[in-house]
Amino acid sequence: MDRDKNLLVQTEMLRLIDDLPAELAGRNPLQFLIHLDHVRQKATQHRLSALRDLSCALETALQPAIVNGGATTIARSYLEAMRAALDCFEISPAMTEALMANVALRLGGQP
Repeated sequence: MDRDKNLLVQTEMLRLIDDLPAELAGRNPLQFLIHLDHVRQKATQHRLSALRDLSCALETALQPAIVNGGATTIARSYLEAMRAALDCFEISPAMTEALMANVALRLGGQP
C-alpha cells in the first residue's frame, strides 16, 4: 500500500513541477513564485524535505536573477534537480545538499 501511495505522491509532484516551465521565471516571475510556493507546500505536506529544500533554494536564487537576468537558467537547473530528487523519492539530507551543490556548480558558482 505504501508503494502505491508513494507512486501517487510522486506522480502528483512531478505533474506540479512539469506544469512549471522555467521560462515563466523570466516572463512572469510572480506567477512562477506563486506556483513554486504551491510546490513547496505540497512537498511539505507529503514530507518531501529534499523537494521542499530545493524549492526554497530556488526561490532564494531567483530573487537577484529576477532583477539582474538569468532567472530562466536558474529555474531550469533547479527544476531538473527537483525532478531528480523525486526520482530518488526517499532522499537523505546529505543527498539534498549534494543536489543543491550540483545546481550551484552548473550555474557557475560555488556550493
